Amino acid sequence: MSEANIESLEAFRARARAWIRDNLEHGHAEGRGDHEENMRLQRKVYDGGFAGIAVPQQYGGLGLTIEHQRVWAEEIEGYVGPQVMVCLGMMLPTVLDHGTEAVRQRHIPRMLRGEESWIQLLSEPSGGSDMAGALTRATRKGDGYVVNGSKMWSSAANHADYGLCLVRVDWDAPKHQGLAMVALPLKNERVTINPIIPAQGGEAHFFLEYLDDVEIPAEYLLGQEGEGWTVAQRLLFHERNATAGVGYGYGMGGGSSEGSQWRLSLSDLARRSGEDADWSASLVVDDHIEAVVSGQLAGRIGTGMEGGKLEGQWGSLLKLGMGVDSPQNAERSLAVSGADGVVWTGEDEGGEPVLNWLRVRGVSIAGGSNEIQRNIVSERLLGLPREAGEDKNASFNDLMKARRRG
Repeated sequence: MSEANIESLEAFRARARAWIRDNLEHGHAEGRGDHEENMRLQRKVYDGGFAGIAVPQQYGGLGLTIEHQRVWAEEIEGYVGPQVMVCLGMMLPTVLDHGTEAVRQRHIPRMLRGEESWIQLLSEPSGGSDMAGALTRATRKGDGYVVNGSKMWSSAANHADYGLCLVRVDWDAPKHQGLAMVALPLKNERVTINPIIPAQGGEAHFFLEYLDDVEIPAEYLLGQEGEGWTVAQRLLFHERNATAGVGYGYGMGGGSSEGSQWRLSLSDLARRSGEDADWSASLVVDDHIEAVVSGQLAGRIGTGMEGGKLEGQWGSLLKLGMGVDSPQNAERSLAVSGADGVVWTGEDEGGEPVLNWLRVRGVSIAGGSNEIQRNIVSERLLGLPREAGEDKNASFNDLMKARRRG
């Protein structure tokens, strides 16, 4: 779409506001709706002409800008929309950046229509935060690959159709250069998916996958062999942007705008608790200041990236802010709610603050831990020296042998 033909932000806002008002429910989507409901809502958004706002038209999108995506996010706040940030905010743009044309044409429209759900398969049981130390292997077989290994901490893997899976294709190459990224089918008899029960109990949101001789066509390789680390970094770029409230995933659930739901409830907790009013008020004010600053920073970075004034890993700065602020917010919620935050009986209200305190532990880890984000900000945004590490020129096999020797 030429720049002259792009719908103005004002006209788009009016059209989006009218459609949202007439087609979506008021409320917050956090914790609401199952997978089928999310897919139904995504199809509804697609049929309404608002899916893939910044996705090129040849793949089923509208071909508009990230600023149009931001307008949509502003208008949908306070309504129940599809929670599809992982698929459309992270996986889709990565496929758009690095996928083969056949995969783009076949799968991006299906994602936009709510017919397919994609996730990431990066972490492994033995790897921790060392994503580049992947042991899952892909071996060439005819005109494709056979994948063996295991992945862990994958969100919603029980419902996903495909996962972008980081695999090792060359064990004699240096650690970061022997990787590849493939799109792996998860509804496959050679994939075993087990739930990871959360500390707070309830339904599992993370899963462990065992991959046993999973065959993948060569066209499902993203980029080239040896470029897996580059593709993974691009995926994480989109993840951090989406999680922080900028980029393709803005307004699709899980971004910074969704954090206002719990922050607004903090004042209600303070009123119900009967704790010292001045003390509680100071915590509520601190929390509100953090929310305002985070929102303004997200807007500044989003506008700067869209206009080309900011380049690089600015989403990591926002992601770091979330990783620090979210646990602090949970601590405040526990503090102002008093005993009701940790003890309750029957159907009485209570307990949500301590459950939230357990949940947000993952915010400082998912998408790259706070420590990783600090390294990215210091090295790539501030230009500080790199942290000392392993010999980057040594083969992965040699690194593994050195580790075993201790």
